[in-house]
Amino acid sequence: MTKPGFAILAPPSDGKLIEQILCDYNHPCALIEPDELVGLVRRGEIGVLVVAEVMLERFDHVALRHAIEEQPTWSDLPILLLVERCDVPRYAPLLDKLGQVRIVERPIEASIVERSALTALRSRDKQRGSQILLKQLGEAQESYRQLSETLEHRIAERTRQLEAAYDRLVREGEERFAAEERLRESEELYRCTIELSEQLAWTADPNGTILSIGPRFAVLTGLGGDLLAHDRWMQAMHPDDVEPVMAHWRSRLASGEASSIEFRMRVADGSYRMFRARAAPRRDESGRIIRWYGTTEDIEEQTRADEERRAAEERYRLAAHAANDAIWELDLSCNQVHRAPSVDGFLGHPQVEATLPLSWWEEQLHPDDRKRVASGLAAAIEGRASHWSDSYRIRRADGDYADVQDQGFIVRDKDGRPLRAVGAMTDITERRRAEAALSKLQADLIHVSRLSAMGAMASTLAHEINQPLTAITNYVRGSRRMVDTLQGGSLPELSQALEAAETAALRAGQIVRRLRELVARGNVTMRTEDLPRLIDEASVLGFVDSQLLGISHQVRTDPAARWVYADRIQVQQVLINLIRNSVQAMMGEPRREIRISTSLSSGDMVEVSVADTGVGLSRDIREALFSPFQSTKAEGMGIGLSISRTIVEAHGGRIWAEDRDGGGAIFRFTLPLAEEGRERESEAAQMSADPL
Repeated sequence: MTKPGFAILAPPSDGKLIEQILCDYNHPCALIEPDELVGLVRRGEIGVLVVAEVMLERFDHVALRHAIEEQPTWSDLPILLLVERCDVPRYAPLLDKLGQVRIVERPIEASIVERSALTALRSRDKQRGSQILLKQLGEAQESYRQLSETLEHRIAERTRQLEAAYDRLVREGEERFAAEERLRESEELYRCTIELSEQLAWTADPNGTILSIGPRFAVLTGLGGDLLAHDRWMQAMHPDDVEPVMAHWRSRLASGEASSIEFRMRVADGSYRMFRARAAPRRDESGRIIRWYGTTEDIEEQTRADEERRAAEERYRLAAHAANDAIWELDLSCNQVHRAPSVDGFLGHPQVEATLPLSWWEEQLHPDDRKRVASGLAAAIEGRASHWSDSYRIRRADGDYADVQDQGFIVRDKDGRPLRAVGAMTDITERRRAEAALSKLQADLIHVSRLSAMGAMASTLAHEINQPLTAITNYVRGSRRMVDTLQGGSLPELSQALEAAETAALRAGQIVRRLRELVARGNVTMRTEDLPRLIDEASVLGFVDSQLLGISHQVRTDPAARWVYADRIQVQQVLINLIRNSVQAMMGEPRREIRISTSLSSGDMVEVSVADTGVGLSRDIREALFSPFQSTKAEGMGIGLSISRTIVEAHGGRIWAEDRDGGGAIFRFTLPLAEEGRERESEAAQMSADPL
């Protein structure tokens, strides 16, 4: 277009019709493409823009809005929008952003288009008149400036002539000029600071009405037009935050106190970010507020960082609490230890954060551990180590000592000098007690195993030796009768020797019989035992290397078969023997599973079974399985199952083995059901049914 006229942005059908109407009324016009629109507006080559509603989505509205805002102050581009009456509300938000828009309702009528075009042209002509007036005003200002310069030159010339007479006035003028220069520099500095700062500066009158807002506010929020008119700046604030913010602002206006508040504000991309607004009053000599000065800054990243930090601290606190760890920090610049409340948790002190000297910690150490632990920590700090750990005993609030595992990291500067140490202390008192109890249980089981092996061996030897002793006695008696018959009693020495041999054999047999009776009676301490607990304790030793061997196991107990009358140590020995036999039977097998289960058996007995997925049992092995010195293992002595049978039978039960469906073997044995256990179950059921 060679001169400003009508620019038509419409589909071909509408465009040709509008072009024909405007040409009929001698209005210069031209059809344009959407991508030409912004450039034409910036160059001022459009007098009036005619847009069909269907074209509103085909150009960059933000760029158009910026181009309209960048026009000279006198220019306000008139826009004629062709739209159906019913669609006007739909485009209302967009029309507010585009400025001077007139609606031309469809269907298109030449007279209506002509009237709207004339109205728009008259508006544009008035703007042109404003341009002329502005130009004339500029020329007048330039003329005034030139006159002022001429006058200033004359005054200066006159001043030089009267310098001697008006020296004081000159000095005052110079001082005034210097003050104005400082003021100008101050204003320039303030302007540059505001423009370069990330904060949004604003001012308000004593009543709280906003007087000015920095230019970055419009860029940041995407709001155009006069932001001060009808408090348009509040449109950027989140609707839920408007009333709380205004209530806070009213309270500060009433009290005259400085203000600081956080709220959400919409930015140009449509998202909401967190901002913080601060304001402080400026007062005159009498203390009356004459102006409020404030800043608004984006704290979204800071808020997120604070939330992430708090979340990380909470995760760390929960992790330390879940791990039962007590956190501490040692400041090596002053040898002060900062204790978290968790440190006092297992030491029995009031759980509060505290800072104590390092000597306090050393005083709490057990006397036997104090020198070793303190010197070890000092050596790690003085050396180049970055990590320190030790286990020791520390005094509780009640005077007893807790076993702890302590470890920490030593933080150093770039030169290797230690700055602080941060660590965690874990209470391992119960673990140590459990390890001691387990060691005692293992020793007891080994002792019982040895005694059982000795008893079984003694019983077997007594059984095996008794038969040859009986035969010796019979042979000696027969030999005496034969000697007396053949020699007629002429060999008294031989008869006496045979008689002594017979007496000795009979005496040896009596000793063997007494030994068998002693072994048969045994040393069984019977009492009521919790069978599931007994099985769990035996499993600790029986499955000690199950994970390394790839063996899984499970225990299924019948609540009705919980209490048994048994010797805990000896029954655990039976279970360990059966578990270890099952483990060895599964070596080399792809599937390695062991299941221990309990159930009620007939005759007030409880049955315990140990099933495996091993190689199983052949018939000839099963028949001699519980006999002494019978073993399926090359390195076995063959007394483990014999001992197990002796123990079970001493309890009044029996033990046997059978094949398992799907492969493997099942060993079963029975124990007497405890009457006391059944009474306990009955009392517990009654108490749960009757809480009173």
